[in-house]
Amino acid sequence: MSDNTVAKVGSDSEQIDESVNHEGEPKLSKSQKKKAKKQQKKNSESNHVESENEAQPSIDKPLTIDVSSGHPSTETSENTKEDEKEAAKKKQQVVPIIQRFDVDGKQIKTIAGNMGVFLGEITPHNILQLKKLNEAVFPIAYNDKFYVEARVCGDLGRLAYYNDVVVGAVCCRIDDISDEKALYLMTLGTLAAYRQCGIGTVLINYALRLCKKMEEIKTMYLHVQVNNQNAVHFYEKHGFTNDGIIEDYYRISPRDAYLLIKRIR
Repeated sequence: MSDNTVAKVGSDSEQIDESVNHEGEPKLSKSQKKKAKKQQKKNSESNHVESENEAQPSIDKPLTIDVSSGHPSTETSENTKEDEKEAAKKKQQVVPIIQRFDVDGKQIKTIAGNMGVFLGEITPHNILQLKKLNEAVFPIAYNDKFYVEARVCGDLGRLAYYNDVVVGAVCCRIDDISDEKALYLMTLGTLAAYRQCGIGTVLINYALRLCKKMEEIKTMYLHVQVNNQNAVHFYEKHGFTNDGIIEDYYRISPRDAYLLIKRIR
């Protein structure tokens, strides 16, 4: 009985199709029906592709995920750069102000990150920076006594900062020579990578101004290894004269040193 029912339904549907064709448009041939079905299928596929394209985000904008909502976001790279700049500005605002000194010894203020050469005091907190600097600059190792004295040298020592990084230093002491006071340059050096930035000149000018402020200082002097011609030319350019060779001054080779002197008053 079920088979008859299906057959009946099929025959009824064919009759309905024929009645519609008689009442409406003329009945289509088999080839026309086949073409119509192909066209309908083609239109259906094109509509499906268009709907998928509308659902996808534009490929011209980078796809990111909004953390707060979990939905895709299409913010441009320009907006991202602006956000990074704003974050950098906020970070700079919380950088602490650092105390520094100019070449005249006057305190100045600068925000970390600014370019420039500044002089800072040598203290127990940064004495290790001075030690590492000397180890990188000079061929000899200074003993612990040197750094104990440097920790409390006050105005007789300065660290040179370039873009807030220690790149040079000067350390002095006051000696008595022939009933006169003299300023002895124990060390004055700059890291090799920063020797064309005028840092050495800033340090020697600080020492010279220090001599002029201390009226009891009559001369300034130092020793330089005989093979260090660059240092000799540097000091001669700043008014020092070569007073001869001191034999066996150093424990390293070459052992001889030049004695360079500058008369202050």
